[in-house]
Amino acid sequence: MIPTKLPVRIETAVAYGDRLLLGTATGALLVYQVSEADRDRVPTLTLVETKKSFARKAVEQLGVIKEAGVLVCLADGMVTLYDLHTLANATPLTNTRGAHIIALHTGVDHIDGIPTLVSKLATYGKRKVVVLEWRDAEFYKSFEFSAAEKIVAMQFSAPGLLVLSTAREFLTLQLPRGQWDDLFPADTASLRTVAGGMAVGHIVDAAASSDTAPGPQTSAPSGGMWGSWALSLSGSSADVQTTIARMPSDKLLLCHKDTGVFINSAGKLCRNEYSEPMVFSRAPTGITYTSSYAVAISHDNTPQAQPPSSSGSAGNSNPPAPRFNVEVRNIGTQALVQTLHLSEEEPSRIINGAGGKQVWAFGPHTVWRLMPMPIQQQVEDVLDAEQYDEAISLVAQSDNILEAEKEELTKKIRWLRARWLFREQAKYEDALNEFTELGATPTEAIALCPERIAGELAEEATDVESLAEENDTADESESQIPRTASKAEPAAWKDALYAVMRYLTEHRRWIQQATRDGKRELEYAVRVLDDDDDDDENDRSRMSSDSARGSRQTSPGDDDSLPHVRLKRLAFSLEQMDIPIPAMAQVVDTTLLKVYLECSPGLLGPLLRVKNYCDVEQSEGLLLEHKRYLELVDLYHGKGLYRNALQLLQKQGMAADSGSLHGTYATVRYLVRLPEDQFELILEYLRWPLQSSISRMQDRSVHDSPSSNEDDEDWPAPATVVTMVFADDRPAAEAFPRPQVASFLRQTSPELVVLYLNYVFETWHDETSTLHDEMVTAYLDMLGNVDPQDADAEVNTRQQLQKFLKSSLHYSPERALVRLPDDRLFTERALVLSRLGRHEHALSLLVFSVASLALAEQYCVENLAQRPDVFVLLLKLLVSTPPADVIDNEAEDIRMGRLEFPGIEASTEKQVEHVRTKIHRQFVGHLLSTHPQSIPVAEALPLLPTDMDFSHDMFVYLRSQLCTLDQDMRTENVVRSLTAAEDLQARRQLKHLQTNYVVVSETRTCPHCLKRIGSGTAFAIIPSEGKGHVVVHYSCWQRSKSASATTNGHGTSNSPRSAASTSSSEILAADDHAAPGVVIKWA
Repeated sequence: MIPTKLPVRIETAVAYGDRLLLGTATGALLVYQVSEADRDRVPTLTLVETKKSFARKAVEQLGVIKEAGVLVCLADGMVTLYDLHTLANATPLTNTRGAHIIALHTGVDHIDGIPTLVSKLATYGKRKVVVLEWRDAEFYKSFEFSAAEKIVAMQFSAPGLLVLSTAREFLTLQLPRGQWDDLFPADTASLRTVAGGMAVGHIVDAAASSDTAPGPQTSAPSGGMWGSWALSLSGSSADVQTTIARMPSDKLLLCHKDTGVFINSAGKLCRNEYSEPMVFSRAPTGITYTSSYAVAISHDNTPQAQPPSSSGSAGNSNPPAPRFNVEVRNIGTQALVQTLHLSEEEPSRIINGAGGKQVWAFGPHTVWRLMPMPIQQQVEDVLDAEQYDEAISLVAQSDNILEAEKEELTKKIRWLRARWLFREQAKYEDALNEFTELGATPTEAIALCPERIAGELAEEATDVESLAEENDTADESESQIPRTASKAEPAAWKDALYAVMRYLTEHRRWIQQATRDGKRELEYAVRVLDDDDDDDENDRSRMSSDSARGSRQTSPGDDDSLPHVRLKRLAFSLEQMDIPIPAMAQVVDTTLLKVYLECSPGLLGPLLRVKNYCDVEQSEGLLLEHKRYLELVDLYHGKGLYRNALQLLQKQGMAADSGSLHGTYATVRYLVRLPEDQFELILEYLRWPLQSSISRMQDRSVHDSPSSNEDDEDWPAPATVVTMVFADDRPAAEAFPRPQVASFLRQTSPELVVLYLNYVFETWHDETSTLHDEMVTAYLDMLGNVDPQDADAEVNTRQQLQKFLKSSLHYSPERALVRLPDDRLFTERALVLSRLGRHEHALSLLVFSVASLALAEQYCVENLAQRPDVFVLLLKLLVSTPPADVIDNEAEDIRMGRLEFPGIEASTEKQVEHVRTKIHRQFVGHLLSTHPQSIPVAEALPLLPTDMDFSHDMFVYLRSQLCTLDQDMRTENVVRSLTAAEDLQARRQLKHLQTNYVVVSETRTCPHCLKRIGSGTAFAIIPSEGKGHVVVHYSCWQRSKSASATTNGHGTSNSPRSAASTSSSEILAADDHAAPGVVIKWA
């Protein structure tokens, strides 16, 4: 405040350059020179001139047209123009008589395509609007327009558009056409409706501006942040409640009572920039602007605070409302910034000057200069009040900051706002979205979480915010979330952790996409704390001295540039850094694991079962602490720590209280997941499940358990284990080295070898000789382990072995024969001998050792294709004497009572031999009658004993042989006759062909050209009725053919070229290499 106690009443004022002109109630004009403030002095006013008789009556309004050098004065209901420099040469404008409002505007207008500096003066009085126009500082002309209603306020929004207000509505007047248009009613309800997006009345059709929408409106405490702002003249402050004030960027603020809306230079509402109307605390009597603020003056109707009564109760007394008559609001956010109470003398006028850099308020006898604190102090104050949207708006609207520096500072403030939203406002989603838009590293969000989540990244009150909290007296307990993250209760952080979980999950998708795109690094904005302590101390001391001066002593606003001042809350920088993807992914995944443990344990599996970057050491400790063993197994598996996983599974499988991991099933199921290169590890840890299962089966068999061979839910049977791990259709099982698998299983049980190799042969069609030999060995081992009392098991095993020996073509008969025992398994030995081609030996075993003639017959049927005389071999054995060892064995069996013939008494060797001979001779007859085609009579009859009875079977055999011989003779005769007939037919056809021929010799001439047909010439043989065949040159034949086609109307050219196009299929014969006398036979 500049306490200029003037003896006269101030009615109006105008400021330009370093001059301040005051118009008084007596008609005097006071001219002051303005001295700006610096570090050593406060701003002052020096009276340089007094014009006592400047006007005959009170000076109502003043205006300056600086470009034309004109001072405009409204006094005694008429406008008078003066020379701005001499304040003389008065020029009264008689056509403005009765005026009581003036409005001025200067701007560039394109007239006939030429940029022209246009200044306009508008006056209103007696229901008419008079507009005077200057072009390039020269008076051009004046216009008059009639007004239907009384105008109470007006202001130019553009050189060609005048915005006016009546008591009922806002209007526009288009110049110079004089077209009036309605905007909207001039009442509070209409203004609120219009600003909210619903059109009321008619709006001028012009392009509207589109900028970023402002943030929400917030309140600010009254304080000492201020002192300077802009211009709006609106008549008498006592009875006018409608105000039209100019705002930055060619905008106007149309205000009725306490509500105002913004329009642009085209008269359109600025809905994109201001979604809500600007609402003042009370109805302003005058409004102007400076920089990014709107400054309004109003009447202070607040009752003065009464001294406390001694009898009054302190509990019932309310603090008095703060008194103010100046209200400052941010234009961008419309938030209340500050209120001021200048003095008991009410300000009646407020103007701005120097392009909005000076704000003057006037009372009846006092002049106030309102000056803003330095921009850095303003930002610091709003940051201290945690009004981050205000800070962003201040930086964006400041004229003292370069655009590049504005962007950097805005990012810093948004950074702090994101932290504030997270910690203090519990708006976690908004905070994390802010971090995302700023490109911040996920560590910034993670650091705001509790220590159990953030780990080493957890923040205490030692970072950038702590620097600003040195003077902060607010109680941390009032915050929704405690400032010290590590002390927060789990329930208070539940919503925060859910938001962080979604944030990290989305960031994890970005990392995965970057990895798929082949990127190795990601660019982030990283917060780096400044460490220049000396500069900080200097800046703080200067800020403190500025604050101590208050609103009356400030530093010059023109030199305040925020980037050169180190703000306490902005004592850091944001640097773009390339961070390797694995490093950032490890932080994200590890933190996500911690969050899942807190909020959604069910999501641990999906995280750990896929590729992840979780830190193994941290994750292992956390999962063990929470007893999440299955998830820990997934972690080990994803990191390739297969042995760790198996050790954990085995340990938990042996524990009685391990839940779902108890038993061997979990271990077996995990072994199935291992890749083929972990074969040795699979064998190592498969022993425990197999041995455990076998031991449990043996225990059950001892206790006569009926389910000794059945699976237990947690302890699968050995066969199930082998089927899951090895006999499976997954690629890894197919790639395992099969001989090693068989060798491993043989150490446990031959039944498992048979199970595995059966699957290998049937599914993968493996023809490896080693595996087939291993199968034979496994069956033999099974027979060796069969309980002698379990006859069914032995029979079943032998049947399987015999089936394999018959079906397999890939085992080694030599090796199998060596492995077979000598005193038993004669049937199996016979099958192996058949593979070696030793059929006689095999039949001998079946006839004498096995004593099964049916098996011998079946053997002959199966090997007939391989050995056609196999029945003859069997016949020979049946009629021959048994080997000596067989006779000795039978004698021993007779003596021991092991050999008996049902229905036949044979107790001696001779009786046994007699019985055998009888049975064999009967079976010989059976063979002769059943397989006569396989036993040649020429070979069979010499083998038959002379004393053998001529039985019915012999009769059948001989009749069949005779029938066969007769049929063969008849077939031979038929074939001989057919062959003779075919030979005769061929001879006749040859003779016919030999009679049809042509002889081409050296003397043969062409009948067309009469030239000789010699060797090396292409010719054609043409059949001719009654003349045999005619031999002509091929070219002559073509020409003759073309000529015939032309005669019949089918062609027009007989040239050789045309004839040459004839297809070669039309040539009957041609030979350019035949010697003279060659015979050409015509077929």
